[in-house]
Amino acid sequence: MIAIKVDNDTWTATLGGPSREGFRAVVFFCSSNGQRPYRVAEVPAERFASQDDLDGLSADEVMELFADTGSMGVPRNYG
Repeated sequence: MIAIKVDNDTWTATLGGPSREGFRAVVFFCSSNGQRPYRVAEVPAERFASQDDLDGLSADEVMELFADTGSMGVPRNYG
């Protein structure tokens, strides 16, 4: 799994299931601080077929996904 550093915390990105038709969730868990709520981004389903696709992103691309997250829920950024 790919991890990034944001505000001195380490976040791990995991590909989730469908959030609504045609979209999937990317869930970020804070591995350095158990008090932080998970964060969720919504992406078009065809963008990631598997966790390997997510893990293949650059750190900058993962940071962009993280910037689109909502705390403990799926923001509706697409469609």
